[in-house]
Amino acid sequence: MQNLSHNYQHRIDQIQKRLKEKSFDSFMICTAENRQYLTGFSADDGQIDEISGILFITENKILLATDSRYSAQAKRETHDIEIFCFNNTLEKIIPKILKKLGVRSLGFESNRLPVALYEKLQRSIMDQNLMVRMVPVTTFVEDLRTSKEDAEIKAIQIALEIAETSFLKVVQNIKPSMTEKEVAWCLESEMRQSGADSIAFPVIVASGPNAALPHATPTDRPIRENDPVLFDWGARHNGYRSDTSRTLVLGQPEYEFIQAFQALADTQKMAIDEIAAGKKSKDIAQKAHKFLEKKGYGKVKFAHGLGHGVGLATHESPTLSLLKETTLEEGSVVTVEPGIYIPDRWGIRLENMVVVKDGSAQVLNKLPIHYHF
Repeated sequence: MQNLSHNYQHRIDQIQKRLKEKSFDSFMICTAENRQYLTGFSADDGQIDEISGILFITENKILLATDSRYSAQAKRETHDIEIFCFNNTLEKIIPKILKKLGVRSLGFESNRLPVALYEKLQRSIMDQNLMVRMVPVTTFVEDLRTSKEDAEIKAIQIALEIAETSFLKVVQNIKPSMTEKEVAWCLESEMRQSGADSIAFPVIVASGPNAALPHATPTDRPIRENDPVLFDWGARHNGYRSDTSRTLVLGQPEYEFIQAFQALADTQKMAIDEIAAGKKSKDIAQKAHKFLEKKGYGKVKFAHGLGHGVGLATHESPTLSLLKETTLEEGSVVTVEPGIYIPDRWGIRLENMVVVKDGSAQVLNKLPIHYHF
């Protein structure tokens, strides 16, 4: 067995232990976050049909295949892992690797491997007369990533600190007539200058009626006096991400907005108080929806989930929603982000990050919910 650093060694050991319990004798990993989690190799995939490297794990072997664009990075970021640098198409290279590793049944990430590549790979395996059975698998590595180690939580905290500090600097300089795009760029630029490796996801700045769109894209709309402005932003540090939302008013908010804001803040607090290891995520989401309905917002309740896991990916397990039930694990980092959206008028979303603990939840955010320009 190769000698990896302590954390990577432990994670690889867990995967190899799982292999002994499965119907496949090896696993092929294409997802960037999973590759980094297991080896430290941090290359992004760029787009849906691009794969920067493929990690192969058998019960006693590890091989990371990549091309000349990333081979130097792979050697620098990993330790004692065989790096295979290829210069041909994946459907021609993968069968050679399977033969080299003696693979008979290959588990693969069915939610990541493009269908076109899968079909080409099947044909190539047959053309080379290899007796390899391909087994589609989901959440094989992701399940391990759900509960975060202390070092992972620390990286998330640093990403969050960068994001919040940057936000405070930017909002102090927002003035009427600045566009959503201008403010979004100021926030992105500030995060990068403050130490972020990159932004965690495209920054959302949505003002007035645009704030009623949960995933609005910043536009050329000027921010106006007394406009509610919804911000959703995050930084990335050492691969780990933060995710926070705040809704502020440039001027004097209307009474109806103040009422809705307080109802939402109360809903968020109630949901956070409900979070603890061992609880069902769906139950917590249901309580949040019912709580907001009792506050008088049944017709405008948030159409998205209550929250989601955050780590190497912005959205990962567990999910706090009405659509999926999972049992919360100690050490998971999740968002709690209820929203109220009034079409053609304004929207509010308040989002904090919390660590699931035994019997409680620890809020990571330092930025207050109530903040005024």
